[in-house]
Amino acid sequence: MKTTRIYLLTLLAALISSFAQAQDPLFSQFYNNPVYYNPGAVGLTPGLRARFTVRDQWPELPADLRNYTFSMDFAERNIPGSGGLGLMVMSDNAGSGYMKTSTVGLSTAVRVPLQENMVAQVGIMTSFVQKRLNWDNLVFTDQLDPVYGNIYESSFQEPTSGNVVYPDFSTGGVFRFTESSTTFSSIQGTFGLAVHHLFRPNESFLGLTSPLPRKLAITGDMVFEIDGDSDGPYFQREGKKNTFKINPGFIYESQADFKTYMIGLNLLKSAIYTGVWFRNRTSELAKSNDLIFMLGINAPFTSQTRMKINYTYDFVMTEIRTA
Repeated sequence: MKTTRIYLLTLLAALISSFAQAQDPLFSQFYNNPVYYNPGAVGLTPGLRARFTVRDQWPELPADLRNYTFSMDFAERNIPGSGGLGLMVMSDNAGSGYMKTSTVGLSTAVRVPLQENMVAQVGIMTSFVQKRLNWDNLVFTDQLDPVYGNIYESSFQEPTSGNVVYPDFSTGGVFRFTESSTTFSSIQGTFGLAVHHLFRPNESFLGLTSPLPRKLAITGDMVFEIDGDSDGPYFQREGKKNTFKINPGFIYESQADFKTYMIGLNLLKSAIYTGVWFRNRTSELAKSNDLIFMLGINAPFTSQTRMKINYTYDFVMTEIRTA
C-alpha cells in the first residue's frame, strides 16, 4: 500500500512536470475547434456559430486532466473586407486543480477573395491568460520517505503569489476552394496554418525566465459531397437531410519537443456523424499512440438553425493504457 502511494505521488509529479513544459491542450475534435486552432478561420462561413467542448483525459487516474472551452464566431458579408469576429473562453485544469489556466481571447479576420471559387482569410487573436498553481497540493522530493511515503515537511519556500497573468498573441491564415465533378456535387478543400504565442510570454511562477514555446498548427481537410450543399465538419453550414459527405483531414502540431499529428476520416449521412482518426507522436504510421472514434448527430431546428452533438473516445495504444 505504501509503495502504491509513492507511485501515485510520483505520477502526480510527472503530470505537473509535463505541464510545466507548457504544452498546449490537444483536442481530438480539432475540426470542431477552429477558433482555438486558427484565428484566420473565424467567420469563414457566414452566420453565427457557438461551440462548447469538454475534454476529460485519463479519468481513471487520480489526477485527470480536464478542459472546458467555449467559442463562437460571427461573419457578416455586408461589411467590406470582413472575415469575422471570434471569442474563446477556456479553462484548463491539470491534476485535479493543481494547476489551472484560464484564457479569454478575441479574434478578428480579414477576407481576401482570390477567384470566384477561392478565398483566403488572415486573422489574429489577442488573449489574456491567467495561470494559477496550488502550492499546498504539491509534493516535493524532500517530503518523501522510501518506506512511509509523504511524512516530512518540505524546505521549499513558496512564492507570495501563485498567479501569473500575461497577454498572448496568435496569428493564422486559411485558404479554401470549391469545385464540382461528375461524381460529386461539391468538392471543397480547406487548409490552414497558424502560429501561437508569437512573442513567447514569460509564465514563470518564481520570477525567473520561462518563455512559453511557440506552437505551429497546420490543418487540412477535403469534403466530397453527394446530393447536398457544400461544407464539411471543419467549417460547417446548414445541411440537407439527404446529404452524404466524405471528409478526410489531418492536423500537425509542433511545440518545443512535442510533435503530434492526426489523420482520419469523418462521414456524414443524413443526421449521423461517424469518424475514425489516428494520433501519433512519431513518424512511423504503424506506431499510433491513439485510435480515436467519433459519433454524433446533426439536429436541424429550422432552415437556418441547427445543433450538433459529437462524442469522441480515444483508445490509448501505449503503455499508459494499463494504468
